[in-house]
Amino acid sequence: MTRKLVLFLAILATAVWCPGAGKKTKMALITFHLEGEETGNPKFMTPVKLGKEHRQYYFNKIPIFTDKDIEWFYPFTSRDGASFGAAFKLKDHAATNLKALTLTNQGKIIGIRASDAQLSAVLIDRPVSDGVIVMWEGLQQRHLAEFRARFPHVDDLSTDSGPQFALPGR
Repeated sequence: MTRKLVLFLAILATAVWCPGAGKKTKMALITFHLEGEETGNPKFMTPVKLGKEHRQYYFNKIPIFTDKDIEWFYPFTSRDGASFGAAFKLKDHAATNLKALTLTNQGKIIGIRASDAQLSAVLIDRPVSDGVIVMWEGLQQRHLAEFRARFPHVDDLSTDSGPQFALPGR
């Protein structure tokens, strides 16, 4: 009898100490992944074919940035006219990480995955010091509505700070 009681108390204590058990995890709406190496650990890499030639790339499964790192977004009509793109401004801590990442990984690609849209890729050709990453195409109206629900639109930000530069002669 005492054995069953001890077992019951142990299970009860485990349930009390693990309050997160059984909670649904919130899926990221958008994630950013750095290009990896073909020789990397396959558990941490995802193979993706990109471009007209369907060239094989490998991206790290663990994202470098997610929703929680985005400060605001700015949507626009893409060059193809059939889809949309968006610029994402990262929060200060993520912008600092982006600058360091782009300094050390020039020539690599950042893959951008937005919910069910096709993976988009941008080449790291220079250091990015402004904290803005652009997804040039592949988004639909529903993606923009999802972004609008989760992030502030750049137009929603207050402009109380005044002009960005001083007028000449003052």
